[in-house]
Amino acid sequence: VGYRQALEFLQGDFDYSSFRDKGIAATRQLAKRQLTWLRHWDNAFLYDPQIKAFSDEIVAKIWEILDNGPT
Repeated sequence: VGYRQALEFLQGDFDYSSFRDKGIAATRQLAKRQLTWLRHWDNAFLYDPQIKAFSDEIVAKIWEILDNGPT
């Protein structure tokens, strides 16, 4: 994400502010597509990175899968 915008910026197609804004927009669009794609996975594990111990939850799930096989 952002490679196309960086190339266009380096070619002089737009200024740094536009480059930054276009990079942010491209990142948001990718995130939206990823979330849409993941919604179709019934067995997907979703974690909230704003929860302080979310990394502990992920590690625990990985160990559970390794010990028991996929759920």
